[in-house]
Amino acid sequence: MKLRDYAAYIFDLDGTLFTIPVDWATVREEVGRMAGEPLDTVPLFKKVEQLSSVRPSLKAPLFAMLDSHELKAVAGAVPLEGAAELLSSLSKVAKLGLVTMQGTGTCDRILGRHRLGELFDAMVTREDSLDRAVQLWVALKSLGAAPGETLFMGDRLNDIICGRRAGVDVVLVGKEAFGDVRPDFTFPSLLQLKESVL
Repeated sequence: MKLRDYAAYIFDLDGTLFTIPVDWATVREEVGRMAGEPLDTVPLFKKVEQLSSVRPSLKAPLFAMLDSHELKAVAGAVPLEGAAELLSSLSKVAKLGLVTMQGTGTCDRILGRHRLGELFDAMVTREDSLDRAVQLWVALKSLGAAPGETLFMGDRLNDIICGRRAGVDVVLVGKEAFGDVRPDFTFPSLLQLKESVL
């Protein structure tokens, strides 16, 4: 299927559509303190998911801490070049969804500041799930979209893996794929993706 022929497009937020200047080093330290052990190389949100599952009493303070750091970064959040035009154009011909590990408050503020929130037909945040594949399933259901007619755009290896689990095609933006995990499409930047879609 060609890039412009999908019935629905689902985007990741941080790193794919926006640069959000959260102090992630400090966040990792705080999560480590709450966990009682350093995170080392464990992915941050994987650890948050594990802690929330094993120690449910930590979920609310973990989310509150994440919200605090993210909300401080809202004013400095910048859309990547081509993001607004790509979203605006696609919203006229297809359904748009957003899946993100950011909190709902952060998303609402960032998208609101840039007048992009109304372009999305579905928004799935960490409050809905900390599992990216589950987020994609929730978005698909909300959009009423078939996996085979949906394209997911992300910037991490985990986005490819979870996209495969959800049955959607995947675009990797701004990164090189390696190993056996390969996306359906790869673009060095969102601007180049935009130029290929529009």
